[in-house]
Amino acid sequence: MKLKPVLFVLTALALSGCAGLKEQQLAIDQLSIKVNELKASVDASNGRIDDLGNRLTLLQEKVDASRAEIEKLSAASVPAAPPEGLKVVPLAEEPLRYNPGPDQKGHTTRESMKDAEPMYNRGQDLFMAGRYEEARQVFTSFIKAYPRHSLSDNALYWIGEAYYTEKDFEKALEKFAEVSDKYPEENKTPDALLKAGLSLKEMGRSEQANAYFERLLSKYPSSNAAAMARKALKGER
Repeated sequence: MKLKPVLFVLTALALSGCAGLKEQQLAIDQLSIKVNELKASVDASNGRIDDLGNRLTLLQEKVDASRAEIEKLSAASVPAAPPEGLKVVPLAEEPLRYNPGPDQKGHTTRESMKDAEPMYNRGQDLFMAGRYEEARQVFTSFIKAYPRHSLSDNALYWIGEAYYTEKDFEKALEKFAEVSDKYPEENKTPDALLKAGLSLKEMGRSEQANAYFERLLSKYPSSNAAAMARKALKGER
């Protein structure tokens, strides 16, 4: 008869233990949900930061273009008079920055700006409005119409950024790699190398991503993109 109280106590302890385990499991599940929510929030924040960065870069391009146009107009409005009696000989046409053959890569500055700049600006505006497919179409048309224009590397880069923003990392990688391959000495190449590496990282191809980061650090160590590549290599991104 004395066994009954003992069995009762053991049963109660077992039941309370089960209840405790259920409560612990419930708490763990709730924590997991919160962790996932935080991860989603961080991802969304990173996306917004990338978007803001792209908008700032495009706006800076517009500012730089406007400043260059103002300086050009200012210089043209005050022509310097040659000394009296000096014979003025027209200058030879400005030499090309780079004159590739039909099968070579690169571009030159000697292109008509009359129709090119409005087309490029249209692509910028579409990108900033979040109309990425249309922006890609305009930038693609720009490159086809003005393959040797000084903004052709920028146009190709923004095609890659449009894909990257839409998380189509495979196509983004293709365009960023094309920028670094075709225009190794141009201003968008460091950024293109960085984003090629980040595209690979997003696809889980860390070794290939690190190769792009190392290449960026080797060729453009003082660039802003290089600073971000160092963080990416340390896993800080």
